[in-house]
Amino acid sequence: MPKVAEEKKNDGRHERTERTRQRILDATRDLILNGSLRPTTTEIAQNAGVTTRTLFRHFSDAETLHREMITAAEANAEAVIDEPFPLDITAPQQWQRQLTHIIDRRSRIYEHLLPIYVSPIFQRQRANQGHKDSRQQPNTRRRKRLNQVLPDELRNNKTLFEAIDATLGIEFWISLRQSQKLGADDARKVVALAISRLVEAPQK
Repeated sequence: MPKVAEEKKNDGRHERTERTRQRILDATRDLILNGSLRPTTTEIAQNAGVTTRTLFRHFSDAETLHREMITAAEANAEAVIDEPFPLDITAPQQWQRQLTHIIDRRSRIYEHLLPIYVSPIFQRQRANQGHKDSRQQPNTRRRKRLNQVLPDELRNNKTLFEAIDATLGIEFWISLRQSQKLGADDARKVVALAISRLVEAPQK
């Protein structure tokens, strides 16, 4: 077989492999977010549209699948965290638009992290691996970004600042998505409404 044809064949095989792996990861995530907090490999395979044999061909065991779920969730969240503000809202007087951008970004970050915080499987896996707490770095960055974005009137009001920070925290997001059973879009609207009320009427 010509070299070019062999390379294309290998590339196609690699792409199919990656697509299947992603389907399995997505299926695991969907099961957890739909209430199956301890999905079995059989359930995951069925939801992904593959056989359990195919699942174990891509992930040697359930523990490997769990580790990759954690890694993928944190990598996706990290990529979103590092996104800069759009150029048209970088000026300090654009702080309200910057805050809206932060809400959108946090919503996407928390959706990536949500499965590994609500499923006992992943909580145990993270503890066994001595894994870092994914919410610590985002929390630190969130508070730093708020200090950079908010005007003095809001930033220097400790009670109000803490209320804004808590509303943008992952715990509030988990409560909206899991306890109150809101979809991601509705949860984002609740966060946006709460933040708008807080910044419109600062407490003295």
